[in-house]
Amino acid sequence: MKTSVPYSLKKIFAFGLVASLPLFTSCEKDNEKPSQPQQQKHNVELVYGRNNETQWQNISMDTLYKYNSDPTVDTVFMVPEVYNQFSTLQTSQLKNYLIPLLRERHNVNPNKVFGKGELQLKSESIINNPEIVRFFADTLRYNVTSR
Repeated sequence: MKTSVPYSLKKIFAFGLVASLPLFTSCEKDNEKPSQPQQQKHNVELVYGRNNETQWQNISMDTLYKYNSDPTVDTVFMVPEVYNQFSTLQTSQLKNYLIPLLRERHNVNPNKVFGKGELQLKSESIINNPEIVRFFADTLRYNVTSR
């Protein structure tokens, strides 16, 4: 009968340990800091025009870096003022001028800076240069159409 006493002690010890667990977990919660209220995120739309006064002034690199570092900004959209403002550009103008400017801006944060809306291009540029469509449609997420 010597074994019954240690078994009873083990049982009492185990019960006491299980009963004290809520005490330990409640102590941890007392040490937690109250959570800060979350600021609601919003999107920013930077509209760029086709004339020299509005073409890139609203999408300056400084503006993009400012919005990129703002934790309340979810997405920065580059929006063309007129959907067909590049529809007369030749393929070389798209490749040598427009795409590098937009790529530089997108690269500020490829997970946060995108295009928005419809962008109409020359059909020759789209048909003969699938990389142009991939850039505008897949990378920047414009809805690309042809004229």
